[in-house]
Formats: sequence, C-alpha cells, structure tokens
Amino acid sequence: MFLSKLEVQGFKTFAKKTSLSFLPPSGTRYPLTSIVGPNGSGKSNLADAIRWVLGEQSMKLLRGKKSEDVIFSGSEGRGRSGFAEVSITLNNEDKMMPIDYTEVTITRRLYRDGNSEYLLNEGAARLSDIQLLLAQANVGQRSYSVIGQGMIDHILVSTPEERKSFFDDATGVKPLQLKRHEAILKLKRTLENLTDVEMLVQEIEPRLRSLKRQVSRLSERAEVEHELRGMETSYFGTLWWQLVDELSTVNSRLGGLDAKIKERRDELEVIEKRTRAVESSETGEDAGLAALQKVYREKQKERDACRHAQFQIEKEIELTKVRAQSNWAPLPLSKIVEEIDGLDVLLRNLKTLKDLDALDLAIDSVLEKVLGLNKRLKKPNPEDIKPDPVLLEKKAALNLDEQRIKAELTEQEKEIDAYAQKEKQVRTELIDMQRELREKQNQIHTLENERNGINIEAARFEERQKSLMHEMDEAMSGGAGSGSAGKDRILLIRTKREEYHVDANAIYPEIQRLRYKLELIGGIDPEIVTEYEDTKKRFEFLDTQVEDLKKAIHATEKIVLELDEDITAQSKKVFVQINKEFEKYFKILFGGGTCSLIKLTKEDLKADEEIEVTPERVFEDTGEGERDKTDAIKERIAKYDDGVVGIDIQATPPGKKLKSLNLLSGGERALTSIALLSAIMAVNPAPFVVLDEVDAALDESNTLRFASILDDLSMNSQFIVVTHNRATMEKADILYGVTMGDDGISNLLSVKLEDVANGATARR
Repeated sequence: MFLSKLEVQGFKTFAKKTSLSFLPPSGTRYPLTSIVGPNGSGKSNLADAIRWVLGEQSMKLLRGKKSEDVIFSGSEGRGRSGFAEVSITLNNEDKMMPIDYTEVTITRRLYRDGNSEYLLNEGAARLSDIQLLLAQANVGQRSYSVIGQGMIDHILVSTPEERKSFFDDATGVKPLQLKRHEAILKLKRTLENLTDVEMLVQEIEPRLRSLKRQVSRLSERAEVEHELRGMETSYFGTLWWQLVDELSTVNSRLGGLDAKIKERRDELEVIEKRTRAVESSETGEDAGLAALQKVYREKQKERDACRHAQFQIEKEIELTKVRAQSNWAPLPLSKIVEEIDGLDVLLRNLKTLKDLDALDLAIDSVLEKVLGLNKRLKKPNPEDIKPDPVLLEKKAALNLDEQRIKAELTEQEKEIDAYAQKEKQVRTELIDMQRELREKQNQIHTLENERNGINIEAARFEERQKSLMHEMDEAMSGGAGSGSAGKDRILLIRTKREEYHVDANAIYPEIQRLRYKLELIGGIDPEIVTEYEDTKKRFEFLDTQVEDLKKAIHATEKIVLELDEDITAQSKKVFVQINKEFEKYFKILFGGGTCSLIKLTKEDLKADEEIEVTPERVFEDTGEGERDKTDAIKERIAKYDDGVVGIDIQATPPGKKLKSLNLLSGGERALTSIALLSAIMAVNPAPFVVLDEVDAALDESNTLRFASILDDLSMNSQFIVVTHNRATMEKADILYGVTMGDDGISNLLSVKLEDVANGATARR
C-alpha cells in the first residue's frame, strides 16, 4: 500500500484546489518525493494537511489555536474560504487495509460554522472507523507516519508516557490497542449500566420483600377465611336447624292443645245451651242461683284477663333474656390486651406491697378484675340474665290479683254449692249441669295455661331464630364471606338442610379464635397480589439483566486479557528488534557511541514521584473501601492498564558520558531521533512516511548519511520529504516546488527528475 494522491482545497494557504500525485513503486523500492520551496511558501502546510486528514485533533500540532485556523483566511487578492478539504488516495491493491477496495480515498472537510465530516470513498464515515482502518494498515496521525516541522526531536523531549503512544505505533500493536480501548470503554459502559441496574434492584428489593410478606399474609388470610367459613357454616347450620326442629316440635304440641281446647269449648257450648234451656223453663224463684252464676262467670272472666296479662309479662321477660344473650358480643382483641396489661401492672404491684391489709385489698381488686374479664369473655346463659324489675313487679302484682280472684271464685263456688244443696230436691238436674259446666271450664283453663306456656316457649324460639338470622347476616355477609357470596351461603344454610354433627358450644371458641386471627392479619388489598406479581417480574428481569451484564463484563474482560497477551507478546518481540536497529543506526550516524530503549513500569515512575495521599488511595491501601461484587469488578477494570507506562531513551555519543537527553545538542538530538525513526522503519515500516524538514539541524556530512539511510529504507516505505538540503533532493525521484505570490496563496510546481535528465522542464 502507498500514497498515490493528495488533494488540498481551502486548507491554510492552499486556497485553490491543489493535487499532488506520487509515483508508484518501481522495482524493489518506492520513489522518494521531495517538497521544496522558500521559507513561508507553505510547503509544511502539505505535511499538516496529511496529518489533519488522518484525524489529528490537536491544533497545537497543526500550528493553530482553533479549528477554523486551518481554513484559508483570505488575502488582499482573494476572499476567505468557507471550508477546508483534504483528501488522500491510498493504493490498496495489496489489501494491507482490510477493506474491499483497491483504492481508498479518505476525505476530511471542515466548515466555518464548526460542522465537519469524514468521508471514505465519498461515503460518510466515523473518525473511529477510519482510525481503526489506518491503524490496521500501520498508519496513524500520531505515529511516525507524519513527522512535522520541528518535531524530529519531539520523541526525545517527550515524557516517557507520551513516548509509549509513539512506540505502540512503532511495534504495530496500535490496532490491538484500539480494540483494547474499545473493549475497556465497553467494560466501563457495561459497569455503569450494571451499577444503575443494581441501584434499581436495591430500590425494588425491599418493596418486593414487603409485598411478599403481605401476599403470604393474604394467602394465610385466605386459608383462615376458608376454615372460618366452614366452621361458621357448621355452627350456624347446627343452631339454625336445631331451632327449626325445636320450633316445629313446639308448634306441633301447640296444634294438639288447640284441638283439645276447641273440643272442650264445643262440649262447654253444648252444656251451656242445655243449662240455659233448663233455666228458662224454671220459675222466677231460681233468680238467686242465676245471680250467683252470673257473678261466678264475671269472676272467671276477670281471672282469665289476669292470666292473659301474666302470660304477656312472662313472654316479654323470656324474650328479654333471649335478646340479651343474642346481643352479647365478645371483647375486641385490643380491649382484651388492654385488660391483661392492666392485670399485669396490678400483679407486679403486689410484689411491692408489704402491708397485709393493702395486700388483701389489692388481691381482691385483681380477683374482681379477673372475674369481670372472665364474665365479659363468656357468652351468658339465659338463666343468668336478670329481667327488668318493673316487669317483675307487674308479674308479682298480677300473681296477687290471681290469688285473690281464685279465693273469690272458691267462695262463690261454695255459695253456689250451699244454695244448690238447699234446693237439691227441686234443682238436682240444673245443679248437676252447673257442676259439669264448671268442670269443663276448669279443663279449658288448664289447657289454656299449658298453651300459654308453650306459646312463650315458641316466642322464645322465634326470637332466637331472628337473633340468629341477624348474627348470621353480620358474621357471614359483612365478615369473611362478604358480599353476594356470603348472602348465598346464608340462603343455602336456611333453605337446604344438611347433616351438621358439631357441638355448637365447643366450636364457638374456635370461631372466635379464627376471627381474632383475621383481625391480627388485618385487611389486605387484593390488588397487592397484582402489584407483587408485577414487582416480582420487574425484579426478576432486572436480576437477569444484572447476570447478563456480569457475563458480558467477564466476556469482555476475557477479550481484554487475550488482547493484553497479544500486545505484550508482539510488543516484546518488536521492541527488542527496534532496540537492536536503534543501536545500529545510532552508530552509523554518530560513528560509534551507545544507546538503548528502556521500558518503564509504574513502580519505576513512582520511585521518582511524590505519592499523593487521597482518600481513594488510603482505601485502596487499607482495603477499607467498598467491597461488594460490583466494586470488585471496578477494581479489576481500574487495573486493566498496561504494565508498561513509559519508554525511556538513553543515548551517549562517542567520546561523551552523557546520561540525560537534555544535555545533547540540537544536532545530536536530531541524529538520535533520526536513528530511532530509522530503526522503527526498518523493523516495522509504515506504508508511507512524511518528514517535514527533519534534516534541518544536520550538517552536510550527516545529511549525506541521512539521505543514504532514506535510500535504503525506501525499499520498504514511501517517503515524502520536505527539505532544503541538496543531498536529500538528489536522492528524490520527483520534486514538488511550493511558491507563494503576492496574493498569499501557495502554488505548486512539479519536476520529475527522470524527465529533467532527458531535457524536460518543471510544470505546474
């Protein structure tokens, strides 16, 4: 591969489009091109143009201050250019540049508004892609391919770290270095992404744990609710159908009594008709007995009214007991805890009491609280419920009235019997009928008393049934089985009879325990499950991303290590050869002396530097920094620096004992630099090399040696030399002359020395 053409337009003093063509290799060597011209004509701008199109970004190396300084700024006879453009055309027939073109044209264009572009064969390209292609072809803007004016000894006055970049090009590891650099950048980007993802994971993980606990509680709540629903169904079903059976039995008994009472009343009505018939057939002398009978019947009515009032009061008392039992509710868990805490305080205080009287009072207080709490926790029995005192007073008064009426009826019966005895002979039939009438009335009274008792029992069952319905509605519609599902369960219990074989009294405490357990679990929004699933999916996704990023980091680290091995092996091998050739050319140019190249490590540099103490360094030394896995990766990436951080050069001309390069004269520095450059070109030749007045500091004899070396090296590389020396011009195959007129624009003249020998002249 070689440079076949250079086109410049609007770059520095080359306002007009200017083209330089270079001869192809002939035989075993590349033709040498010399660019000559007076000072200030702009010939060095051609070297700058080549450096600029290769991607140079440093304006200092391009002899400017800002980017627009490379654009033609105008002159008296010509206005300024709107852009600068430089193109180089490389012959790539040997495929040294890994691209499917036999001719590669690289163009760089810069506009005054600051916009710039790179073109590869007239197609847009990125600078990084162009640099990689050039590096793979062993060409670079910072390497020895372009040695600018006054830069021949730059390699000597540079720091060891700056020299390393130069030798990376020299040893041919620049492509590997670029790949390694991209891999390190990828590592850092991946590490940043890993850090961001891990921060998200750290934010989500506590929320996920909280949601997991809530979902677990929700699952536990579902199990408790399921168990509670089963127990409530058995409990309420047992109570409901027990009441249904008991109420059915009571109603059946009540129906039998109603039939008997009706039968007795029918018989009583027949006897009353017969009695009235007999009484109507008797004379007025029976008025006394009739009056007694009338008073007796009125007393019976008064007794019946009293008994009915008693029945109503007894019924109300029984219903009050049932309601009191149904309305009972257990203490809430928080109240129980509060009561127990109070007992705990009282019991602890007992230990501090020494006075027996005070101790007795305290024990009584504790016992009273325990009994009270126990009573409030147990469901009361109907027999233990005290009825309303007003109702009891009314009932007692009615009992006294009934006793009084009974006594009056007994007296009335005695009077009737005495009167009937007196009129026995005349009134025998009527008296017998009266006696039978009283017996029937007594039978009916007895049956009615029994019916009243059964009615009270039936009313009690009905009230219990209503209370049970209310309790079922509260427990099953508003509790665990809320909503329509709870109502359906209630309807199923009331309408479909099942065989419930449970002890209601035994199962009730377990139901209360489950209700308390639900109270402890608390209410949980069912949407928690959805949030948990979404959060879990996001967490698992991020966790997978973390693992993928770590795998990517490990894979990239592996690539870096492999590149390091290749770089180390190639660099070591080529470095030894360059060192050997450096010594060879040094002795040729100086006629003797010694020189060597030395690799410097971090430890070598630290020995001469004052170590700055920073918190990061302290943590690094003590190991007290962050120690998680991500930071371990950070530490590994931070250590992916070359072991070699600089190159030192030692050169001692013959007859001297110099150790420092700063003690060399200008000519000696130039010769040393030329020797080093020649060594590099001999070991790892670049396709083309641009030398801008590198021989300016050489005397005539050294110029001849330099020209001879260039002639030898032209067998492997194409040289383009900007020079004033005749010896160098004599070795050239083609001369380009640069001139500048009054308009401040550089112009070009070309001379092919082979044609000059045949009588030709220079041409523009």
